[in-house]
Amino acid sequence: MRAASAFLVAAFCLANWGRAEDTTTASVQKSVDRAIHYLQTDSAAWLSQRKCAACHHAAMPLWALSEAEKHGYAIDKKFLTDSIESTLGSRDNMIAAGLVPNPEAPPDPRPLAKGVSTGQIFMAVAAESLPSLTASQHENVTWILDQAIKKQHEDGSWSFFLSRPPINESQATDHAWIVMALQGEKDPAPQASHQVALEKASHWLALRDPADNPQVKRLQLLVSLRAHQSHQTLQPTLDDLLKQQNPDGGWPQLPNSKSDAFATGQSLYILSLAGSTPETPQIRRGIDYLLTTQSPDGSWPMTSRASPDGSPGSAKLLTPIISGGTSWSVLALSHLAPLREIRADAPAKP
Repeated sequence: MRAASAFLVAAFCLANWGRAEDTTTASVQKSVDRAIHYLQTDSAAWLSQRKCAACHHAAMPLWALSEAEKHGYAIDKKFLTDSIESTLGSRDNMIAAGLVPNPEAPPDPRPLAKGVSTGQIFMAVAAESLPSLTASQHENVTWILDQAIKKQHEDGSWSFFLSRPPINESQATDHAWIVMALQGEKDPAPQASHQVALEKASHWLALRDPADNPQVKRLQLLVSLRAHQSHQTLQPTLDDLLKQQNPDGGWPQLPNSKSDAFATGQSLYILSLAGSTPETPQIRRGIDYLLTTQSPDGSWPMTSRASPDGSPGSAKLLTPIISGGTSWSVLALSHLAPLREIRADAPAKP
């Protein structure tokens, strides 16, 4: 009798857990839909008004939208294809989008002009996430990689000139994005120089000590996962990432700081690539954090913080990091709650 009662209680709990999971999944999917609408609207406005394919308002949203579409979410496909074409379709388009200096303009005297254009690198990562590229787009992505390789130092690194956390936080975080761009090259037989550059760059990044910079460790993990390193080898680092979770379910950008969407979305995305699912309590808590902190317009709030060099966080324009945080959140949530059936008949978001 007791065994039968225990069975009935267990069955009841499992049934209710299943209904709760379905409810949570539906909530996540609604959250992603709202965030997609925000990213498309915000990115379109930035590109139209600013004429600048900035990392935060162009490349990161385009990458997030492309990944969300792969998981069955409805996006404005025309906006995605038009944005990639208007930024990478030709060298003139790259100049108009601010990715390449206008040859008729005076040379940029700032030290950062000597470094790698992170805007170009971010766009390369975004473009490589698409199912296919036109011949011209592919040619320009290859050109971006060529330009970056020309500036690589013998030890595999690149110079770092501009600290704008969390997007451009340190030499190691910018370096990780260059590695991801080289990893994502679509050419089935990449140039030997690209392969050598990738090997040297990956080695340099793997040797970096993240110290008190959690994003470096997260991006090291992401690069390792994209390189198909075994989860067993990476498990200690994955466990350490889980330990960084705050009591509210989110992750902080820096140790002992408040959670935000940028660090939480980035962490959940990486953990999802490593095989974590919403059934894991810590992942569910991270999802709940994002669901409860999303703004009515579909974005996630962000605050400015100090740079690694000690400069105070005083940015008055917060939309760049809001776009970045929202993009990471979409990457994470669309992976963790994919639509079971691709809604081909669903209307695209305006």
